[in-house]
Amino acid sequence: MSRIRVGLLGCGTVGGGFVRLVARERERLRARYGIDLEIARILVRDLEKERPGVDRALLTTSALEVIDDCDLVVEAIGGVHTAGSFVRRAIALGRNVVTANKALLAACGRELFEAAARHGVTIGFEASVCGGVPVIGALRRGLAGDTIESITGILNGTCNYVLSRMERGVAFADAVLCAQERGFAEADPSLDLSGEDAAQKLRILAELAFDAPVRREVVRGIDAGTRGQLIAEARRVAGGVELVVEPRRDARFAHIAGEQNAVLIRGRAVGEVWLSGRGAGSMPTAAALLSDVVLSNHAFHLT
Repeated sequence: MSRIRVGLLGCGTVGGGFVRLVARERERLRARYGIDLEIARILVRDLEKERPGVDRALLTTSALEVIDDCDLVVEAIGGVHTAGSFVRRAIALGRNVVTANKALLAACGRELFEAAARHGVTIGFEASVCGGVPVIGALRRGLAGDTIESITGILNGTCNYVLSRMERGVAFADAVLCAQERGFAEADPSLDLSGEDAAQKLRILAELAFDAPVRREVVRGIDAGTRGQLIAEARRVAGGVELVVEPRRDARFAHIAGEQNAVLIRGRAVGEVWLSGRGAGSMPTAAALLSDVVLSNHAFHLT
């Protein structure tokens, strides 16, 4: 039985979901994988905030306490600069890292993966794109033998939820508020609504799928006048790759409603591969984080 002490950076929507999921799945993981997961420390900003189901004795405001006293780091704080410094320290100390941070990977992914390779550790990042939909694994493993021609999909569950509600006659502001109340949108939803969240995810997928420079990128968000869905597409063009995120109607995705995500990958050999599932909310993302924790300490390595 391998005992793994996990240091958790952040205990918000995603981090809290991860704590609950580890508690629920711990016995199954022991039996199936021979892994005993223990959350050793949890970084938070406010020690006094109520966090149902979280042992207060594990909380700290010191990132160094978390990173230095664990076997593996799960990063769930978001952002680029602070999260990046924490991840770099973890890598330098020889810790495997699992992250849901698409902004960090979109900005610094290549640098971080090179550092991880030098230190002989892994970075798991399935949770950074599409929540519980395993699109990262599909590109890195299942489709590694094929040439990818295009990736098209709904990569932002928050926008899809809002637009689905609007199709049913709900006002834009009310739909956003409902998404926030259900945990699909942050208190500040601007990253989602601007289209930048989907763009960050698309950049990660394009980096995995295409060994070619980005020749053109277009990012448009949604507002009260938007109809259809927010569609993200990466495709090969002359001399590189084109990335487009924009609201439009696409019959192929018309059945994808609510917080669901869907990705259509077109490969030269395999043709069309469809993946869909819940892309927003704490538990789908937590499930992807936990899967990467298991993989980084079991039979597979992600770097």
